[in-house]
Amino acid sequence: MRPSADELFDELTQLDLTLNAIAAQPGSADLSLQQSLQRHLRSLRIFLDIDAAQVLHDLADAAQRVLEAGDDTMVASAMRDLERMRALLDAMFRRQVAQASAA
Repeated sequence: MRPSADELFDELTQLDLTLNAIAAQPGSADLSLQQSLQRHLRSLRIFLDIDAAQVLHDLADAAQRVLEAGDDTMVASAMRDLERMRALLDAMFRRQVAQASAA
């Protein structure tokens, strides 16, 4: 059984909360945030087509770079990548849900 659109958006909301916490603590290397991010990734994979899965992977890389950033330049670059990947993933999820609803 495929998860519902509500379940997808609930998980996406939880991911957003974790990503907001990561963005608020650049350079912290917070292990609990890293673990939360990994849990979300495992949960979200069941919802994804191959393209969205790659974007999710890129999003996780950007979030990890934010946590590990050592200076302001690295933080700024990682934050830009993180925001770009967040917007792209959100758009891909919405498209995927719309296609599933139309089917």
